[in-house]
Amino acid sequence: MPRLPVLPLEAMPEKTRNMITGGKSELSGLNINKMIAHAEKSVRHFMRLGNSLLTQAQLDARLRELAILRVATLCRSRYEWHQHEILAKKVGVPKKQIEAVKQGPDNPAFNDLEKAVLKYTEEVTLNVKSSNQTFNELAKFLSHRELVELTLTIGFYNLVARFLENTEVQIESDNQ
Repeated sequence: MPRLPVLPLEAMPEKTRNMITGGKSELSGLNINKMIAHAEKSVRHFMRLGNSLLTQAQLDARLRELAILRVATLCRSRYEWHQHEILAKKVGVPKKQIEAVKQGPDNPAFNDLEKAVLKYTEEVTLNVKSSNQTFNELAKFLSHRELVELTLTIGFYNLVARFLENTEVQIESDNQ
């Protein structure tokens, strides 16, 4: 049971309602966005940042989804895992790797780049700052832009996990 009710569409300002029901991302009509709509002055900015990380980043979508799934695992965010497991499959992350994310970056299902992304994600999530060794290893593989996008993605989805867990947003299928 959520700690707060999702905001009904009819209670939202028109701009917010239009963004939530007709956004560019497949995730736009989800309960998380209806919950965040309580923060009327922030919801559209939140959704724009999330959408930009999902649709306009240079970072490979498979790496992005592996990082988000690792954040979801570390933060024990069931909703975040549920939504991004779907996206991970859509962008081509093999089922074996999706399951291996739960065990961590040393799993043999991952190549060196994927291990570096997952290790960096883990360190940023748990320690805020990664070690120089982890950062430098990742920098061998990614451009400056990709490093920034990955760091933004990790930070954003840590925010998302904390929001989801503290408001107890329900997975849409759990409502029916």
